[in-house]
Amino acid sequence: MKLSSTVARLFLKVVVSTSLLIFLFSKISAESLLVHLHSMNRATIAVGILVFFASNLIGSFQWHLLLTASGVRLAFLQSFRFYFVGLFFNNFLPANIGGDVVKVHNVTRIGSSVYQVIAVTLLDRLLGIFSLCLLATGAVIGVMRFSPIDFLGIYFIIFVGCMAAPLGFYYCEPLSCRLRRLVASIRPLSLDKRGSSILDYMGEFKSRRLFVARLVLLSVVIQFLRVLTHVLVALGLGVHVDPAVFGLFFVFVPLLSLAMIPPITVNGLGVREGLGILLFAGAGIGRTDAFAIEFLTYIVSVLVSLLGVIFFLARPKSRDKASFDTVHI
Repeated sequence: MKLSSTVARLFLKVVVSTSLLIFLFSKISAESLLVHLHSMNRATIAVGILVFFASNLIGSFQWHLLLTASGVRLAFLQSFRFYFVGLFFNNFLPANIGGDVVKVHNVTRIGSSVYQVIAVTLLDRLLGIFSLCLLATGAVIGVMRFSPIDFLGIYFIIFVGCMAAPLGFYYCEPLSCRLRRLVASIRPLSLDKRGSSILDYMGEFKSRRLFVARLVLLSVVIQFLRVLTHVLVALGLGVHVDPAVFGLFFVFVPLLSLAMIPPITVNGLGVREGLGILLFAGAGIGRTDAFAIEFLTYIVSVLVSLLGVIFFLARPKSRDKASFDTVHI
């Protein structure tokens, strides 16, 4: 029953992604798209690949710092390898949290508590969302002064709301207690005890505000580089990016990232490109250009993640605790 429901969900996601892509292809010029891809500036795209790699290199360091602060003893090289293996599975499993499952599995196999590693990995995700919204909030404020784009006020509310929620539950004691009571009420499969353990490990960082603040700054750098990857892909495709459009990338790309969180498609395919067309129209970027920017940026992320499959295939064959182990999803 469980396997059949998993297959059904995967099938539904494939159908949604495929349907969206077919619809989008009917709305853009395939000939123009091929011309863009054929004539793109490969040097600029290569720089984009390097920038995206750098963002994930720093991302692996951030995850390593969180693991170390939580008491998980792991060499940075191992954290780097586990992180990129997770990045690969994020792109090639039907849900964009699949890589997190793989990372947790690998770290747990070397002797750490599964709830401890889940808590750290979840906190790493939350830091990424918070920092992305912080960056986007600053971009909205900057863009408002010289851009007539509609809905900037609504975007501002969305970003502030996404930041306020984790801050409230993390630092506001009444909200934190309410969350704990909610988790404690979920009795099936011992989810109350499991969830409480994860919250306990996450709660250890509450008193380390300076450390968390430094991680937020580091995460802002990571998110800046990831948005910059979109900009470099646009430039590589010959799209004109003036200062106003540059600022709008830091508004639109975070919105795309938030829209892809609900697991309704295969890794955001279709949603990313469709919403990108709608948003970038406000920056004067045509449908074909917007589709090409988002789809090619996804390809860039896939190319960088291939380093993870090299690490995965090169894992030691022994079954001791220090080895990579076969992952069962």
